[in-house]
Amino acid sequence: MIMNCMPDYIMTKEEADKLRALTGKDILDVENFRDHVDRLDEVEAIIPPWRFKAEDLALFKNLKWIQTFSAGVNTLPLKEIKERGILLTNSSGVHGPQMTDHIMGMVLSFARALLPSIRHQKEKNWKVDYPLTELTRKEMLIVGAGSIGQLLAKKAKTFDMRVIGLKRTVEKLPHFDEVRELEKLSESMRTADYVVILAPLTKETRGLIGKEELALMKEDAVLINLARGPLVDEAELIEVLKEKKIRGAGLDVFSREPLPEDSPLWDLDNIILTPHLGGFSDVSNERSIALIAENIRRFYAGEKLKNVVDLELGY
Repeated sequence: MIMNCMPDYIMTKEEADKLRALTGKDILDVENFRDHVDRLDEVEAIIPPWRFKAEDLALFKNLKWIQTFSAGVNTLPLKEIKERGILLTNSSGVHGPQMTDHIMGMVLSFARALLPSIRHQKEKNWKVDYPLTELTRKEMLIVGAGSIGQLLAKKAKTFDMRVIGLKRTVEKLPHFDEVRELEKLSESMRTADYVVILAPLTKETRGLIGKEELALMKEDAVLINLARGPLVDEAELIEVLKEKKIRGAGLDVFSREPLPEDSPLWDLDNIILTPHLGGFSDVSNERSIALIAENIRRFYAGEKLKNVVDLELGY
């Protein structure tokens, strides 16, 4: 049996029914798996809730496969999953179009000063007292040149931007002017006009962007994070934004979510803040359902699954 733990505001009943229709498999939709302890031994595969801890995993004695609804797997007990030999797959690839649209929207908002324009509109103030820039020849640094980063590079190049990518293993990639090893982060941040964080959250990347890295950014540069909040030292970023040491930031992810009401981020005027919605769109779930359905088919056919996570690397 397959257990689906996605809340219905993420995967609707109609979408869950479509998954059953596409696969012909027994899929049990639950709000809380702990309400079904009498059936957990039947579960071979699970679409887990957002938070799935080691003690949760221990309840599933016969689990063979975990399929996440997200690309990131940092909220799962990777060590215990590896020890039990459980297969883990993610939804990498389904979030690229909407996330890169979201990022380019943030980039354009800063380039064309849409934030102060909207404030002036509300004030009925016909005044231009902010810088207006073009994207042509501006440099975008993409920290994490995976599938989403590569699609972002393609979109940035349509605006004639110079695009630099950082990744663990250097290779030549289309739409990038240059791909560098992640160890060259500091020197790369010195020249970037837009620094976009798309790296996975692992032990090695937690706190990747801290005080030293932020201090290297140009005064008119913008930091954008659509990966995971803990990749950036949020306290240090707040100080940098308060002191206007960089032009601004676009954040869709945070160190704590939902973002606490007392967070200083809410009150800053040089930030675009969105509530972790970059991965969603009107058609994103169609791609997710299609991917999961194909993996279910492969699982029961004994074929190699798509998007198998390297449990050592964490992505």
